[in-house]
Amino acid sequence: MDAKKEVRVQLEKHMGKCHDLVTEVCEIYFQRMRRRVFVTPKSYLSFIDLYKDVYKKKYDAIDVEDQNIKLGLEKLFEAAQGVEELKIDLKKEEVKLKETQEKVDKLIKELEVENAKAKQTGEQVAIVATNCKAQAAQIDQERESANKDLQ
Repeated sequence: MDAKKEVRVQLEKHMGKCHDLVTEVCEIYFQRMRRRVFVTPKSYLSFIDLYKDVYKKKYDAIDVEDQNIKLGLEKLFEAAQGVEELKIDLKKEEVKLKETQEKVDKLIKELEVENAKAKQTGEQVAIVATNCKAQAAQIDQERESANKDLQ
């Protein structure tokens, strides 16, 4: 038994009291039913064997549960360590993300400046194109006029 000495002594006394109680109940049974039932030392030993069997089954079940709980606690500890490692990785990734975000913001600003320049150049090209079309129209008119004069 996995118990302190004082617990075992108390258990021994309890077993003896149980045997005495069964003897008393047998006497009460005889008085009421007029039938004799005898409690022998063999039945006392059988009682003790039964107690030991039940104790062993319960002890083994508790041992299995203890192992399961320990295994579960180990898994929880491993998971907690994994979470801590992931937090560290997350912090590193956040720094990288910040740097990348700054680069993207800078690139967007550059693109906006280039877009503004391209828009301005596009407007100038549109003005030149309009002027060219106007000149082309004027040249066409002069050509027609010159062709009329030639005819």
